[in-house]
Amino acid sequence: MVRTKLRSAIILVNDRDEVALIRREKENNLYYVFPGGGVEYGHTTEETAVREAFEELGVHVDLEGLAAYVVFNNELNPYYWAKITGGTFGTGTGEEFQEEQTNGSYTPMWIKRSALPHLPVRPPSLAETLASHQSRFYDLTLSEE
Repeated sequence: MVRTKLRSAIILVNDRDEVALIRREKENNLYYVFPGGGVEYGHTTEETAVREAFEELGVHVDLEGLAAYVVFNNELNPYYWAKITGGTFGTGTGEEFQEEQTNGSYTPMWIKRSALPHLPVRPPSLAETLASHQSRFYDLTLSEE
């Protein structure tokens, strides 16, 4: 039996049609991920998405609806549309940044939506869907498996 770990993430798009991603370099691999993380016991996926936005990006967000569920690497990931309500982008201080010396680099950045299919974004199905839709989508189910 395959056990699925619950994770939660955000989709944050600015007024220049750029998406907030985390650029990861780990063990000579370069890839990009949407800000998010594992849901801790007793927390909701919404609480997790808001917490991870602050830890990884340094911004406070309000969630504006569920964009998609994505199954990727045996993990179920709800992705929420979010908007910035405070903080300073790029000032995250989560544990990822403390471990940066031993676990690769984490760099928050804005990427043009149209560039997403041309980069190693994980999960790729969400990157492609986001790049191909001019308007928001809600409650899609995408799978990489």
